[in-house]
Amino acid sequence: MSKGKAIHTRLLASILAVPLLVTSFNGQAVAAGNYVSPNGVITLTPEGAISPTGTWDLATRAGDYIYIAGMRGIDPATNQLVEGDKERIRQAFKNMELIAESEGASLQDATRLVVYVSDMYRYRPLVNEVQEELWGDGPYPPRTIIEVDRLNQDDIVEVEGTFYAPETKGNGKGNNSANNGKGNNKSTDTENVSPNGVVTLSPEGAIQSTGTWDLATRAGDYIFVAGMRGIDPETNQLVAGEKNRIRQAFKNMELIAESEGASLQDATRIVVYVTDMYRYRPLVNEVQEELWGDGPYPPRTIIEVDRLNQDDIVEVEGTFYSPESKNNGKDKGNAKTLSNASVSPNGVITLSPEGAIMPTGTWDLATRAGDNIYIAGMRGIDPSMNQLVTDAKERIRQAFKNMELIAESEGASLQDATRIVVYVTDMYRYRPLVNEVQEELWGDAPYPPRTIIEVDRLNQDDIVEVEGTFYSPQDNNKASHI
Repeated sequence: MSKGKAIHTRLLASILAVPLLVTSFNGQAVAAGNYVSPNGVITLTPEGAISPTGTWDLATRAGDYIYIAGMRGIDPATNQLVEGDKERIRQAFKNMELIAESEGASLQDATRLVVYVSDMYRYRPLVNEVQEELWGDGPYPPRTIIEVDRLNQDDIVEVEGTFYAPETKGNGKGNNSANNGKGNNKSTDTENVSPNGVVTLSPEGAIQSTGTWDLATRAGDYIFVAGMRGIDPETNQLVAGEKNRIRQAFKNMELIAESEGASLQDATRIVVYVTDMYRYRPLVNEVQEELWGDGPYPPRTIIEVDRLNQDDIVEVEGTFYSPESKNNGKDKGNAKTLSNASVSPNGVITLSPEGAIMPTGTWDLATRAGDNIYIAGMRGIDPSMNQLVTDAKERIRQAFKNMELIAESEGASLQDATRIVVYVTDMYRYRPLVNEVQEELWGDAPYPPRTIIEVDRLNQDDIVEVEGTFYSPQDNNKASHI
């Protein structure tokens, strides 16, 4: 099927789909027209939402979590961008809200947000205003906001996020750290809990947020930490010295994780944003080696962006695993993997499947934490030679194939991807190739929720890097997991 015909077919199917609850998967109601992957990832197409314009879908549900693609300020009635900067930014958040509400979540149930803007000075204040209108006095979700080179259609803002909506209502409200004996007592005495049980964290000794964002959330077994910068929590000022500032960013993240019973070894994924790859990546490696020792290290994606808040040099966003019932992850999973992998105190399994590429710094390929597989930014490296593939399209395909190999080692397929972020160094040149490759690999759809952004630089001046999350329940009892 041609690309144009495939997209036309998908748009027609979206229009004709009737959102009636007619079936179920593992006891969960599934709307008519929603595709369910082999592992139970549900592709969401709620009535009244915008229509995707490429090889991506709006959102997925995997277990208790809803993953939403980068939303822009498109009017769903016309599928055109809204006029007016603030109105367009508001519409981006409203598009996200509609999808979350279709699965029983509200804006207060957001566990993390990443906001990409094309001009930090111009649009960050508007983002703050819109969030204040929508969230009121808070609490606000953990947020990372970065200025990038380009968004699709030269847009001004794109918002990607994760929401929490337990399949069995109520199972998140009583299981937070206030009741399970973990975490910082001061934090749990003053925390706010969303309708679905998302706990906003404000541990003693942490930095103070400086806008419409809070430091972190706990949702189920996972801790989502906002982009941390090298701010001294005693003074709330940036630390002097580049390496010291980078170290402080990681230490600020560590303090939050520890308040909920997690260590740096329990990080499932991190994304490091720097403003100069050549200058700061070596320092990030040095700091991670100091903090993690000889490893294992979390899956990491490091990218050079145009600007961070306050013209800072580094920001680190991440997810940690701290099961509400200890031993949640230690006795399950892929037996073959467990025999070859390192397991963190909380049961995060570092993955190093046979045939995969070799990491080239203080990062590992992937982790399994509970039912989720977190994969580091993959580039188009040929694993047989550990060298970049030459041709642009072939390199992009290889990046996805490297991701697929890791997912398959844990019983997941490309159809079990819950979210992906694609970083390119030239939107006009490489986005069409990404679309072509995804169409080849995923067929006619559905596709995972995708955010694609143009950044200043990737490692080794590469052209593309793909980071993602996959779903492979431990209770599937597949032969490879016994």
